[in-house]
Amino acid sequence: MKLLPSKRFIDLVIAGVLFAATLALLLATTNIGFTRDEGFYFHAASLYVGWFEELWANFWAGDLATSFTQANIDQHWSYNPEHPVLMKASFALSHKFFHDILGVMSPSTAWRFPAMITAAALVSGVYLFARDLGGRLAGFIAAGALLFQPRFFFHAHLAVFDVPITAFWFWVVYAYWKSYESRGWALAAGLLFGLALSVKLNAFFLPIVLVGHWALTRWRDLRFERGGDTPTITLPPIPRAFWAMLVLGPLLFYALWPRHWFETFSRIKWYMDFHLGHEHYMVYYFGQNLQIPPFPVSYPWVMTLVTVPMTILLAFAIGAVVYFVNSGQVVRWREIFRSLRNKQWPGRDESADPKGTGFLLTINIIFPILLISMPDTPIFGGTKHWMPAMPFLAIVAGLGVAAIYEGLRRDLRSVFGRLELIAAPAMALILAAAVIGPAVYATAHNHPHGTSYYNELMGSHRGAADAQMFRQFWGYSSRHALPWLNEHAEEDARVWHHNTIGMAWRAYQQEGLARPDLRASSLRASDYALYHHQKAFMFQQLPVWEEYGTMAPSYVVDIDGVPLLSVYERQDPMDFKYPEVWR
Repeated sequence: MKLLPSKRFIDLVIAGVLFAATLALLLATTNIGFTRDEGFYFHAASLYVGWFEELWANFWAGDLATSFTQANIDQHWSYNPEHPVLMKASFALSHKFFHDILGVMSPSTAWRFPAMITAAALVSGVYLFARDLGGRLAGFIAAGALLFQPRFFFHAHLAVFDVPITAFWFWVVYAYWKSYESRGWALAAGLLFGLALSVKLNAFFLPIVLVGHWALTRWRDLRFERGGDTPTITLPPIPRAFWAMLVLGPLLFYALWPRHWFETFSRIKWYMDFHLGHEHYMVYYFGQNLQIPPFPVSYPWVMTLVTVPMTILLAFAIGAVVYFVNSGQVVRWREIFRSLRNKQWPGRDESADPKGTGFLLTINIIFPILLISMPDTPIFGGTKHWMPAMPFLAIVAGLGVAAIYEGLRRDLRSVFGRLELIAAPAMALILAAAVIGPAVYATAHNHPHGTSYYNELMGSHRGAADAQMFRQFWGYSSRHALPWLNEHAEEDARVWHHNTIGMAWRAYQQEGLARPDLRASSLRASDYALYHHQKAFMFQQLPVWEEYGTMAPSYVVDIDGVPLLSVYERQDPMDFKYPEVWR
């Protein structure tokens, strides 16, 4: 009879603790401004919740069918049709339950809460995958290497889709990997794929990634046979997860998007056409204004290099070398190329990595970045657009630290003997602190200005400003000027809030962050101007100075001396003169 819990049970408990700790940390750090996209999704959630309220009322009235008519569906679900509604509906229900009914969360936190849950689930999942591959130290390092990337930490708070799709992408891949040994995981892969399709467009690329992995690892089982006049082709065994994804993916995509219940094909075509012809917004990249394709192929690769903390990148580099050599992947590729040069069909060898895990990690790191590096792919979202690569990068970083630890542990054992049992945990803590500690500091120091982070290769915020890099986007910095504005603005003052959209401004007032008497207005009619420092808005800087009669802001939101937002108070424009050097 077993008295002690199994190792798997312990790991599930650890994953649960990581989930709860991550969620608690995110809930304790909600002082991030409302981003441009969040304003639209807050509004979408406020419209979608009406359908659920009517559904409930119609249920009790015995008139449930009314909620499922096209007129009713189109009335509630037609706003923001360019994105699936699973997350927006969850924002709506979370707001209804946690804010309206229970009153335990502020409006914005209730809207954001579902996305935070997906972030916490992702961190715990990364722990489990890395634990399966390299032990508990690898799992802890991988979880920390993901959570404490400052840009990921920022996005993990937001009521948008970037972290949710990253989470579902990861869980589909993990379920596929586990499905080689479990039918239950194959079914889970299909369910998760359907949910992923209902979160964001990125999920449509998952079959390419997984079929690519299957082809790379099983292509040696492909057989050509000539029987009579008709040659036959024998495919390798098709993973059970593929059948589940093929059936459940489209079904859930259809079922979870009410607008597509009617005029299905034309509306899905509109959805696809919208993203195939997506507009481009300006990005500032080493002094280049990038808005019209083709874009530099280097963009996502360089941005990854300068926006992931250096210690995590170093651990990743070590992990990439150590893991792929130890798993036999490097050696196996050499054998494959040698066989092909000799016009021989490579034999099959699964002794080192029977599930092709090395290939799976590699594809999921490279493909999301490669996709954005295509010259015509929109790049305005910065690192969030290839965030699905980050969990796998973090896992490899965890494997790198675990490999270093095992090497040092062998040395400790030879020097200290049994005392190694005491020295080894201390060494693990030192390694963890060395890799994750600087990332934790960078995250804490950079918060809440997540899109402004650059690592040491770029010289941090000031180096990025000197290199003329994009320092922020989405107009969320307004939040950090509101305390000054609330204190100094006269009653009924009019505010030009620039890149902060009207729905986000109203959310600030609903939240109690902006005084209710402050009125949004045009620049010409305003008393105060909030100017977001982005190169794309440089054409508005001069009109602000001329309209307000000053070049000197009354208040500046900055990080390490780099301005993110300036607050201007109206002066007498007749007194305004440009500096002598500008004349």
